[in-house]
Amino acid sequence: MVKSVYASGFIDSSDSLAIKTEVSGYVKKIMVKEGQEVKKGQLLLIISNETLMENLKDLDAQIALVKERLAPNSDFKKDLLHNIEIKKAIFENVEKNFIRRKALYEEELISKEKFEEIKREYEVAKRDYERQINQYNDAIKNLNYQLESLNAKRKALKSEIDKYYIKSPISGKILRKFVNEGEYVNPLQQNSALFSVGNEKNLETVLFVDEEYIPKVKTGMKVYITLDSYPGEIFEGRIKSLESQSDRATRTVKVKADVNYGKPVFFGLTVEANIIIDEIEGIFIPEKAYQNGYVEVLDGNRVKKIKVKVSPEKYNGYLLVIEGLEENQELVIR
Repeated sequence: MVKSVYASGFIDSSDSLAIKTEVSGYVKKIMVKEGQEVKKGQLLLIISNETLMENLKDLDAQIALVKERLAPNSDFKKDLLHNIEIKKAIFENVEKNFIRRKALYEEELISKEKFEEIKREYEVAKRDYERQINQYNDAIKNLNYQLESLNAKRKALKSEIDKYYIKSPISGKILRKFVNEGEYVNPLQQNSALFSVGNEKNLETVLFVDEEYIPKVKTGMKVYITLDSYPGEIFEGRIKSLESQSDRATRTVKVKADVNYGKPVFFGLTVEANIIIDEIEGIFIPEKAYQNGYVEVLDGNRVKKIKVKVSPEKYNGYLLVIEGLEENQELVIR
């Protein structure tokens, strides 16, 4: 007699991956179909993102303007350099006068007042010239800072926009498509998967075991599988893994099994399973044959009641007889 735990489930791909979205929006374009082979990085779906694209255009326009001003022959630079040349010419002219009058002053040919006057003019012209150079350098430095800041903003925005272009993280086949064009998707939805991608040749059997019985299930246990596709046939496998948490909605735990089907089976097929918890040898009787410590057996042509001792544990509607009954005795079940 075997003691088993019932479970239901489906056939899945062992390397399947649910592809989800990080952003919300309406599905603009689906690029693939179910059953289609895809490569890693291939575009699968586009989510509408008009506002972000407009923001990107604005940033690109700002970046283009800054780059235009930084160009070697830009009007912006020409104006600044022209102002420097004006201030430079004024400074050089005043500097010549200052040098000449300084020599005259040192020879005591002009008064101190005349020298101080040209000295002030010289210092003002020098400051104006240096200020104009600093203004040019500050303007170029500020433009380079703006360009760096705008490029950083563009990179961040482009990274955000990329989230609206859903790509396959692995090579494989589109096993399932869960959305249609025009539908609204939200990463906070419970069922937020867009696609399931994997290799349908690498199959595994996924079972859902009632959390009441999960403590009895261990890896390596034998499991028998039946499918509606192959009525009357039983396929044998082994439990290979158990998830560490229960689904609060269904109060079940996901268990995975390796099963040798030996026949064509497909991703998504529903299965029913019996996980073998224990295999016990002995005499088993139906529960309804046992009444208050006795069972009835045939003794020739008459019915005889005999006392038996049974195990308190039940085995799928049967009881294990510990003593009082021998093999081949015929039970009477009323």
